[in-house]
Amino acid sequence: MLRELALVAAIAAASGAVPDVVEAGSTSCTGYTSRTTPPRSIRVFRLHRRGSSIPARVETWSFRRYVGQVMNSGAWPAHPRASGMVGAIAIKQYAWWMILHHQAGYSWKGRCYDIRDGDQYLRPSVRPWDIPNQATRSVVSASWPVSLRKNRRLFRTGWSGERCHDGWHLCEDSVTARARRGWGWRRIIHWALDPVTIRS
Repeated sequence: MLRELALVAAIAAASGAVPDVVEAGSTSCTGYTSRTTPPRSIRVFRLHRRGSSIPARVETWSFRRYVGQVMNSGAWPAHPRASGMVGAIAIKQYAWWMILHHQAGYSWKGRCYDIRDGDQYLRPSVRPWDIPNQATRSVVSASWPVSLRKNRRLFRTGWSGERCHDGWHLCEDSVTARARRGWGWRRIIHWALDPVTIRS
């Protein structure tokens, strides 16, 4: 259990790097290019875990289901609802950016993929056909039309489970503390990321 928690912390720290907003010359693994409509699917590389009979592989996920399962894997709670909304937006925005910007070396046996299961933590046991819980599905659905812009560009939203306020990161502890005070999700995003444009 301690080893799993350490892994989650390490992944959260890695995903919290200052985001890159450069779009010139970017390419996509699948050819998807829209910055206004979220993709329907995402290709996820799953590592082989010691002791598991499931080999390393590239899985194609419903993008909505992927966002929900990252949340359910412990990345972000669905409650309070404002916190869940911000979490779903942060996870979706980060993964969407990765879909649009194929990373060097992100291929397995000749097949490219968009993201690794360590870029945004997915429980090893969760599979593409598993369904997130109802509370998570609700906030993912409600937040789906929302995207964020800085300097008119869709950017890779940094996020983690810690407290922060640096204009780039949406950190769970800070977000949830404000949601518990009754802040709405829009107010929280502006507080955390301004200058930012919320599109919906």
